[in-house]
Amino acid sequence: MTNKLTKKLQVLLSEDMVTSINRIILNDALENEERPISISAFIRDLIEKEIDRRPYDSKKWDPTNMSKLKDK
Repeated sequence: MTNKLTKKLQVLLSEDMVTSINRIILNDALENEERPISISAFIRDLIEKEIDRRPYDSKKWDPTNMSKLKDK
């Protein structure tokens, strides 16, 4: 990662989700013969991949789009 980490986000996960993530991390580490990464690093990587797969237009801010939001 090239950016300095400056914000902390809180995410609530169920016990089942944490167990699944830990199993994925451990299986990846065993498969790649590496040390397991932290859950935070795993989730940060997921977020980075999601941002990267989005088209440029969805990443830029256009304030006029606010009017398109519907009231609930």
